[in-house]
Amino acid sequence: MVDEPFWEIPVHSPNTAQSKKSKKSSPQVEADVSSPVEGDSSPPWYPSGLTSEALDPSNLELGRRTPWGRIWGWNYSEALGASWWQKSPESWWGVWPSEVDSVRIIAHTQNKIILALDEEFIAHIYPLQTGSDVSTLVRYKPWGEILKDERVILPLGGLQNDNGDQLCIFPYHEIHTPQEVAQNLQSRNELHALGGAVGRLHSSLKQEATPNTEWRWNARLKAIEGSLKTTTLWRAPHTKHVQGLPPFNISLDGILWGEDVTLVPQPRPLVDYLLCESERMPALSTLANLEQTIALRGGFSESVPRASFYAGWEVKTPPTWGGRFLRNLKGGVWIWRYEAILLELARARAFQQPEAESMCMDWLNDVSRIQAKLGVLRMTNLGAKSSLILFLISLGTILFAGGPFTASSVGIGRIVLTSVFLFLAIGLHTYTDRNIPEPY
Repeated sequence: MVDEPFWEIPVHSPNTAQSKKSKKSSPQVEADVSSPVEGDSSPPWYPSGLTSEALDPSNLELGRRTPWGRIWGWNYSEALGASWWQKSPESWWGVWPSEVDSVRIIAHTQNKIILALDEEFIAHIYPLQTGSDVSTLVRYKPWGEILKDERVILPLGGLQNDNGDQLCIFPYHEIHTPQEVAQNLQSRNELHALGGAVGRLHSSLKQEATPNTEWRWNARLKAIEGSLKTTTLWRAPHTKHVQGLPPFNISLDGILWGEDVTLVPQPRPLVDYLLCESERMPALSTLANLEQTIALRGGFSESVPRASFYAGWEVKTPPTWGGRFLRNLKGGVWIWRYEAILLELARARAFQQPEAESMCMDWLNDVSRIQAKLGVLRMTNLGAKSSLILFLISLGTILFAGGPFTASSVGIGRIVLTSVFLFLAIGLHTYTDRNIPEPY
C-alpha cells in the first residue's frame, strides 16, 4: 500500500498559501500528492487518531471501537484486482462491469479509494461505511429523476450491505489531482462557478425539501460539542424558509472543474456519522461546510473573497435563501459555519492533523465574541418590535379614544408618547440592521 498514491489537500492559512501557478508553467508542483506522514502508513481515510489498531482490511468487517462509537468496514483488498470484478458479488445493484481486464488505483483520498476499471468506469470504494447517501440518490427514483438533468455524475451501480454503500461505479470521468484543486481554489471565477453549481443542485432538490426541524439541528450541535468536549455552546432559531434537503455530500476531490463545474456525490463524512444522527440538512449547512473546507486550505483571500463563492450560489437559489437571509438573526450562515468548524475539528483529531486542529480552535475561541454581539442584536431587534407594537397601540388610542386633535394635556402626552415609541422602533431597527455581522 505504501506505493499507492495518497491524496490529501493540506491545511494551511491563507497567508501561507502559494500564489496561483499556471497549469502549464511547470509539471512539478510542490507535493500535495504524498506518501503518508513518516511513521504512519495509514491512508488518508483511516482514522488513526481514533484507534490504535493498525489497518488490516481482512478484519474491517468486525468493526473498530473508537471513543466516538464503532466504525464498520469491509475487506476491499480483493476489489483492487480484476478477477474479483469478474465474479459479480451477490448484493450488487445497477450496472456491474463483469468483464474487467485491468484495475488501476488512482488514489486513496479522505473518504474512499478511486479506481479506474479498464478506463471505462470509475469506481469509488468506501472501506469504512457510513450509510447509503450515494446510492440513494439513484435508487430512490424521485431523487434520481430530479438529478439526472443536473450537472452531476451519478453512480450506475454498486455494492452495499447492512452498513451501507461498499462501492459505487461511475461513468469514466476526469479526476483532478490535489494540485489542480488547490490552483482552482485561488481563482475568483472558479469559486463563483463552484457556488453556482452548488446553487443549481440545491434549487433542484428544493421540491423534495422537508420543513424546518431546528430542534433536531440544534440537537446535532449539542451532540458534537459533547463528544469534542468544547467550551463553546451555540444554538439558533431558524426561519420557516430554512428547510432540509436530501443529502448530497460534496468534497473537494468530488468537484470536476471545466467550462461547467460538475459535482460527484460523496459518502457521509466519517466524523459526522460517528458524532451525530443523520438529518436532512439545509442548503446553507452544505454551503458553509464547503466554504470552511476551502478556507482552511487557503482558498480565500483579499483578491479572492468569499463573496464570489456566495454570489455564485445566490444567483441560482430562491431569494428567500440568500441576501439578507444569510445574515439573519434567526440562523443565517454563522451557525452553520460554527457546525462546519466543529466537524473540521473532529476530522483533525480523528486523522491526526495538528495544524488543522489549531486553526479550528483559534476560530472557536472567537465564538463568544460573535455570540455576545448576536445576543445584543437579538435584544435590540426585540426592542424594535416591542416599540412598534406600543406605537400602534398608542396611535389607536389617539385616533379612536380621544380623537387626534385633543387639546388636553392628556391628549398631548399621548401624542408625545406615540412619537417616542415610533422613533425608538426606528432607531433600534436601524441599529440592529447596521450591526448584524455580514455573512462574508
